[in-house]
Amino acid sequence: MIHVVTIANQHLYAKQLDQMFRMRHEFYVRQRGWTDLTSEDERETDEFDNEHAVYLMNLDAHGDILATFRLNPTDTPYLMGDKLTHYISGEPPHDPKIWDLTRWMVVPHARRKGEGQIADAQKVLLCGVMEFAVDRGITSYTCLMDTVFVDRMKNVWPVKFIGDPHHFEDGDGDAVAVQIEAGPHVLFKTRDLTKIYDTVLFELKPDAPESEEEAGLRETAIRKETPMKEVQLDRVREAASMLVNELKNFSSQDDLENSISAVQEFTRFISKETGKRELEDA
Repeated sequence: MIHVVTIANQHLYAKQLDQMFRMRHEFYVRQRGWTDLTSEDERETDEFDNEHAVYLMNLDAHGDILATFRLNPTDTPYLMGDKLTHYISGEPPHDPKIWDLTRWMVVPHARRKGEGQIADAQKVLLCGVMEFAVDRGITSYTCLMDTVFVDRMKNVWPVKFIGDPHHFEDGDGDAVAVQIEAGPHVLFKTRDLTKIYDTVLFELKPDAPESEEEAGLRETAIRKETPMKEVQLDRVREAASMLVNELKNFSSQDDLENSISAVQEFTRFISKETGKRELEDA
C-alpha cells in the first residue's frame, strides 16, 4: 500500500518520516558521499521538505518503509528548478500540472533480485505515482536520474530528455534531467506491465473544518509543523547568537528589564521569521 503523506496528515506519520530522513542520510550522505546536503542527527533534509512536499511511501505490514520518494509541484520551489538548473536545457518547468520527483529510495531487502526484474516494492510504487498523477491532474514528472537507470525507466514510462548528461559534482556517475509523461493512459500501461490492477494509493484526509475558528487553528498547527528553510535557520542562529552575547553583558539587577526586552524582541523575531503568530506573554 502506498501512503500519501502531506502537510495535512504528516503528524500521523512521525515514525515513517523519521525513518525516511534517516534512510536519506544513509543513502545519499554516507553511501554516496554527497557533501553539499544538509544532514543533522543522521537525518537528511533540505528546504524542499516544506508545506508543498508530498511523500509517497510504500509501507510493509509493520508500517516500515519499503520504498519512498518526494514530490514537489513545479509552480513552487523545487530542487531541479532552483538548485540544479544547469542540468536543464532552457527554462525549468513552472506548472502546477508538472511535479518534481526526488529522493527515490528502496530499502536493500526490497530491491530487485535479478537482471531485468522489477522488485515488488518498486512495482507498487510505480503504480502509486501514476495513481497520484491521475488523482491530482498531473501531466508529467521531472526527475534527475542516473543515466544507468534511464533505459530501465523507458521500458516502463514515456521518458524524454530535457537536458544533457552531467557528471555528479559529488560522487561517481552521470545524471540526466528527464520528463516523465503521466496520466490515465500511462497508469493503464503501468498496471499492464506490473500486473497490479487494484488501487494501491491510500491517503488520510482530515474532515473539513466545522467553523472558521477551527480552520484557523488547523492552519496555525500546520505552520508550526512546517520546516524552516536553511536561510531562515541561518538568520535564527545569528539572532540567537546576538541574544546570548547581549545577555552576557547584563550583570546587575538594573539590567533585568533590558534582559526581558531583549528576550521579547528575539521572540518577536522568531514569530515573524517562522510565520507564526506572536507568542503570548508568559
